[in-house]
Amino acid sequence: MIPLLLLALACALPASAEPLTIPEAMRLAVERSPEASAARARRDAAALEEPLILSNLDPKVLGSYSFQDDRSPRTAPAFQGTRARTERWETGLSQVTMLGTEAKLVWRGERLVNPSAFRPVDPTVDSRLALELKQKLLRYFWGRPDVARRSRARAGAAVAEAEYSLARSAAAAAAASAVVELRAAQQLQSIREEAVADAKLLLKRTEEKSRYGTAEASDKLQASAALESAETELLLAVSARRRARHALASALRGEGPLDALEVSTEAPRGLPPESALPEGEADALAGRPDLEAPRRRRDALKWAARIIKLDTLPDLSLDASYAFAGLDTSYGGAWSDMRGWRHPVAAVGVSVMVPLTFRQERLTRRQADLALAAAEAELAGAENGARRSWRDARELLALSRLRLAAARRLAEIEATKLKAGESDFRSGRATTDLLVRFQQDLRRAKAELVRAEADEAQALIELARQAGLAGAAS
Repeated sequence: MIPLLLLALACALPASAEPLTIPEAMRLAVERSPEASAARARRDAAALEEPLILSNLDPKVLGSYSFQDDRSPRTAPAFQGTRARTERWETGLSQVTMLGTEAKLVWRGERLVNPSAFRPVDPTVDSRLALELKQKLLRYFWGRPDVARRSRARAGAAVAEAEYSLARSAAAAAAASAVVELRAAQQLQSIREEAVADAKLLLKRTEEKSRYGTAEASDKLQASAALESAETELLLAVSARRRARHALASALRGEGPLDALEVSTEAPRGLPPESALPEGEADALAGRPDLEAPRRRRDALKWAARIIKLDTLPDLSLDASYAFAGLDTSYGGAWSDMRGWRHPVAAVGVSVMVPLTFRQERLTRRQADLALAAAEAELAGAENGARRSWRDARELLALSRLRLAAARRLAEIEATKLKAGESDFRSGRATTDLLVRFQQDLRRAKAELVRAEADEAQALIELARQAGLAGAAS
């Protein structure tokens, strides 16, 4: 039954294709990651925030027109007339400066038709060319909200950039880890296949010895049991390899067949070199995108709190205008009279608006302060967790290397022991049971070595991720 299952799984495995390297897998994972694509779109959108703020400084064209026909009753119709028709229009340019100055250059015209005994000139046309300024004093000269808004936009763009780096790092690390796991699964399957071949050879030799009476019946049963056990382990190894392929396909967002998902069984290449990893804890934490995002988010909330404080100040404004006027019975005549610059009109004033209770302003400021306090607490928690993760990753890498060295020594010892056992078996000084145990010990040592190599690679990937370098190769 087990050989049939092995044959079915072996046939289900796709044929070998070009081996996939770790850098190539990381690159494909980042390119195909929907999380990275979404983070990139958010980053590009956040980068438009500051240009959007600056676009408010672009000049605007304004214009208006109105007509009024007034036949309302008058108290003195002889003086006021019985019917007044008024036509008003306005056109010009408007612009807001970085300091919040609202400037307008406006050309206005008004034509009044109102026949009466005491209006010697009818109709009359009034034309004016005016420069108007409105400057908010407290908000823009107390703390420059324009600078605060641009700084908040830059901090928001930095948050989006850090989140994009974090998404790329997660996708690249998952792909590299999946490649390492598939490599280990391929090696373990090869070890189990060798174990099955050795078990079959041992059973064959034992059967030959039995025919000559040099082997006991228990030796043949032991060899058969060893073959059955090896085939079962091979069945598990083939399934593990297939599941490792599924994990790599998921990391690469593959939806088609898994034919191309083969990796080299040589030593993993493309992992970040240890020389590229930061030595100190402070340097490691400084480059982590999962810490850079909350730092920048805190900065953005600081600027947001400042913007809210400035926007809730009393609105004290200085208004000023300077115009030249012209009067005639037609638009052309009024315009000519205005161009003589003989009739200036100047105006200046101050306007103020103060909230009566400041209740809304106090609540808004309190809300901004609480959001900032929450961001600072989240940053402290993230830094504490990152510090521990970095230390654990360093310790795990050191431990995995000690384990790898021990696994190599054990594999060498088991290989030497098996050679001695085979020599004793051929000379009749060792039993089949002992030889089977020696073979099993060697297979376990090789499997442990494969697992130790994979764990060391995984520890290096994790350390690179903790240092913010996992997505660098992608």
